[in-house]
Amino acid sequence: MASRETVSSAFAPDLDEIRAWLQKMIATLRFVEMVTAIVALIGRMRDLNTDLVAQLAHLRRARPRSESLDRLERQLMLPLDGLIVPHAAKSKDQAPSDDEKKKRRGRHPGRGAPPAHLPRVPVFNRVPPELRICPNCGAMMTTVSHSSCFILNVVPARVVVEERLDETIACPNDDTIVSASPPPQIVERGKLADTLIVEAVCDKFIEHQPLERQCTRFARAGVDVAPPTLGRSVAAAIDLLAPVARLIEEQTRAPGLLGTDATGLPVLDPSTPEGIRSGTIWAWTNARWVTFFYSPTGDSESVKRFLGHDLARTVQCDGTSITSFLERTGGKRPGCWAHGRRRLVEAARAGDRIALEGVRIIARLFAVERESTSAGDNAEQRRDRRQRLSRPILDELRSWIDLQRSIVPPKTPLGKGLGYLVRQWRRLLLFLEDGNIEATNNRRERELRRLVLGRRNWLFTWLDEGAERTGDILSIIATCIAHDVNPRAYLHRVVHSIVHGWPQAKLRDLLPDRMLAAYPELYVGDPDALPIPTATRALAR
Repeated sequence: MASRETVSSAFAPDLDEIRAWLQKMIATLRFVEMVTAIVALIGRMRDLNTDLVAQLAHLRRARPRSESLDRLERQLMLPLDGLIVPHAAKSKDQAPSDDEKKKRRGRHPGRGAPPAHLPRVPVFNRVPPELRICPNCGAMMTTVSHSSCFILNVVPARVVVEERLDETIACPNDDTIVSASPPPQIVERGKLADTLIVEAVCDKFIEHQPLERQCTRFARAGVDVAPPTLGRSVAAAIDLLAPVARLIEEQTRAPGLLGTDATGLPVLDPSTPEGIRSGTIWAWTNARWVTFFYSPTGDSESVKRFLGHDLARTVQCDGTSITSFLERTGGKRPGCWAHGRRRLVEAARAGDRIALEGVRIIARLFAVERESTSAGDNAEQRRDRRQRLSRPILDELRSWIDLQRSIVPPKTPLGKGLGYLVRQWRRLLLFLEDGNIEATNNRRERELRRLVLGRRNWLFTWLDEGAERTGDILSIIATCIAHDVNPRAYLHRVVHSIVHGWPQAKLRDLLPDRMLAAYPELYVGDPDALPIPTATRALAR
């Protein structure tokens, strides 16, 4: 059988080429071959157009779309038979009684009590003078009691000018004069105080507010602060914190289960032709330690620079080939089931009924993980639960994948999703062997979200030095949040300690876990879960 003739490229059809080909086919009376080739070209163009429309809709979406099974079923365009499992409707016999309705109405706890550690500011709401006279006898009524109502409020920040008066003393008997030395500052002889600089650091990297916008806020208060001045001050503060960031990096690189993911970071560089280039930020986690590691390039060498000499590590990541060298050096690369499910979700969202079957199977896998979390399983218990419940689900999923791959074209959205699962299958099964390994790499993606939100506001960094400073301060903030430490209060306390001569030999005492033990008021989590003695736990309430 003769091979099908190609009319033109379906990606960029050449009309002159198609017209000449049609004239040739008509002249030779090859009408069957002409119709077959034209139909094939139109079908290929249709497939390409459908894929491009789906990609365009994905790029234009206002926010990340939910991948939960329930919402995915409700997002489908048509309620095809057998595609959506209908929810059982309640019969009239199952209608809730009046007593049950009353119980539900009584379950609301009402307004919660305000935090106990906040100061109480009394605001007296007095009875007006015209109502203080008794309407019966005309006597002046006296105060009997007050009924209290707690309302949360905020005291707006205001900019003040501190006038430092440096004392000079002199001896009354001779000409000896001694003057007070200026106190240490983040920026020596700078016009901005340390508290203002640390607040600017927190506003930019915790609240994602660019420095230019902060200067605009100061201008509304009648204060002229130039963005370059504030930027250099913020850079100086981050440079002071760099040794703490290096210690956090060491803790992250220490023995344990590592996880990583990466994203791009625009870097302004006048030496490049376009004036801007793209660097890479890697988010690394190890238990409660988080490090944002910057590299000008996002290749395997950047991963090796972070890991150092010990490359035989267990590093959880997505299906990227950048970290494949870990397996060649004796390490392991646990896969991410969220990435494996995502491709099936995209196919199901496009209307593929078969892909939805795979999503339903994987949903049972995630249900086992939720049960383990709810039960408070330790690593050994989680491993036993996975061996008992997750392995049969995975066997069923693999059988389903092998069946569908024999009938689904590999270039379709579902075929690509099945191919990813097959290629990553060995890595996706590693979480069955160790209860410490997570089923997904979602934590690293959540950590990177902190950078992505800021990047959408302050847009870029200045040279590699600025990108490295961004990684340092984000490492400290993310580690504080992982330890349930208030990052803003922590930065104020640590910067003050370093500026006033904290000894290098005791630098580890400035790490978030040790600062939490020394200052329990920095804790922002559940007071009952505070990892310090009970005697000091009340200070965090």
